Amino acid sequence: MMEFPNPQKHGQVQNFSQEVSLEFTQIVKKHNSTLESKLKKDRPRDFLLRETQHVIDKLSLEMQRRSKRTLERFASISVSGVNHPKLLSILSDVKDYWKDNFRPALASFSCEAVGGKPEAADDISLMITLMGAGLGLHDDIIDKSTNKHFRMTILGSHGTDAALLAGELLIVKALTHIRELGAKAPKHVEINSILEIYEGFFLEVWEGEFMETQCRRNLETGLKNYEEILWKSTADTEACTRLGAIMGGGSKVEVELLAEIGRRIGFTYRLIDDVKDSFNIEGNLPSRLENESIPLPILYAAKYSNENYVKIKSFLDEPVSISAKVRDILKLCFETEAFKYVLKKSRENSRKARQKLDLLKKSEAQKWLELMAANSQSELENLCV
Repeated sequence: MMEFPNPQKHGQVQNFSQEVSLEFTQIVKKHNSTLESKLKKDRPRDFLLRETQHVIDKLSLEMQRRSKRTLERFASISVSGVNHPKLLSILSDVKDYWKDNFRPALASFSCEAVGGKPEAADDISLMITLMGAGLGLHDDIIDKSTNKHFRMTILGSHGTDAALLAGELLIVKALTHIRELGAKAPKHVEINSILEIYEGFFLEVWEGEFMETQCRRNLETGLKNYEEILWKSTADTEACTRLGAIMGGGSKVEVELLAEIGRRIGFTYRLIDDVKDSFNIEGNLPSRLENESIPLPILYAAKYSNENYVKIKSFLDEPVSISAKVRDILKLCFETEAFKYVLKKSRENSRKARQKLDLLKKSEAQKWLELMAANSQSELENLCV
């Protein structure tokens, strides 16, 4: 289960492509009615960048606000009934590590976008957060990830047994929370339909994880097969928006629109992770190449020619210094325009997300979802352009 970053921090919004600048201009206008007149002054680009950062900061704060109740309950429920000091210490570290604003915000915005009260999605958010944290701990064990995002994982700080058992505990707590959800669900919500959706999300994520284990260090993996794995891995973000819309009393059309929006926003972030790993931005590339699937840009470069395949395979099989390995892999990625391939995929995905967003009734929540989608795409553009 992937971890989602907060929206871009100050100073990262720069070097927009023309397409993304236009998209952000349109989004930012909705948050600042005076923008258009100000853009006509001497330095419209500088102002656009400042105003865009301001809107992204607002998004980050709103996501934190929306997720606050969920994360507080997550901290409480994760240790409820636990007495062993060591296990309590491990779960305390999980609470500090797993700061997921993204999924609760998706559920909250989706609930409000169909006319519901944001807090109606709280139990769904908590259930998915508990499950996400549990699956995330197991995912780290499978991938042998001792560090992520410049932090020690629970596996890295406490070992395999602790990560496995803590993950199982959180998954069990997520499943047992269904009882509370059933007792508090609004009258229009059929709990059996919630369970079916939840089961489907769990199975699809699990299947995607299993498929990914078959791609470990495997340059034979087909591009379409790998992209299907990425798509399956975002079943959780679809579950957030689908279930949030159901809890808000959305129509069947609205639920399906939001389900696809959630899936596509999640897919963009999976592409972002693959691009970051290809650049070794967070130092994950050595572990990724050794223990996980090959990132999409590198896989694309390997498929480009037999010569590239042989070169990249030699990087996997021979002991080479990481600095030389990263340099040579990036050279092949740029030569084959692998990052342009990823951008093409992402832009098409983003276009479809925008089409679905435009079909929703205009509201503040719809604007926030629109901004989440635009922000994810701009982050990828900034990495690749």
